[in-house]
Amino acid sequence: MRIFLLSLMMLVFLQAQGQHHKSYFPLWTYHQSDIRIYGVGVGWLPIYETVNTTTNGLRLEVPGPGLFLAFIPRAPWDTAHGHADPAPPKHKQPEKVNGLNLSALGSMCYRVNGISLGTIAQINWRVNGISVSGGMNLAEKHNGIQVAAMSLSEKMHGLQIGISVASEYMRGVQFGFMTSSKNTRGLQFGLWNVNEKRKLPIVNWNFRP
Repeated sequence: MRIFLLSLMMLVFLQAQGQHHKSYFPLWTYHQSDIRIYGVGVGWLPIYETVNTTTNGLRLEVPGPGLFLAFIPRAPWDTAHGHADPAPPKHKQPEKVNGLNLSALGSMCYRVNGISLGTIAQINWRVNGISVSGGMNLAEKHNGIQVAAMSLSEKMHGLQIGISVASEYMRGVQFGFMTSSKNTRGLQFGLWNVNEKRKLPIVNWNFRP
């Protein structure tokens, strides 16, 4: 009974939040701007018109765009000159997940603080935590552990694991059949490892500018 009353009071409190940030508990769709979901956020594809939407708990994307993401020709943040676009202002950022981001095929999300899982492919702009995908896993900035057949990151701090592993900027460790990094401070383990200093089989490294 106490748990029920506590949950009811929390629901009333969340619904009464300021008009600029509506809050929902325990289930809502993330296809809406300026909302906070406490519990489960549900949707079927990412909607890029939505901004300032946060899911605290579980973001469930069914089926997710993973099948299509596996065939994109380049990272969505690349410009014509090969550089990442500046991050949008905090109040205009698309979607954020604090918790678990889960998709049947693989998801596309702006920021994940926690764990992101998908079967085929996923693209996340910012990850603080763990992201795992069966096929391709692409991140602009990743802090933590990234795992996939193809693990690709613009800026990586942590551990990358896969068959093909690549980063523009890497601070940490790479494991794979083929690893590569253009700006490296760390270790690479694979059949063939490439960084800005040298190309070596089995083990490669760089700790200096």
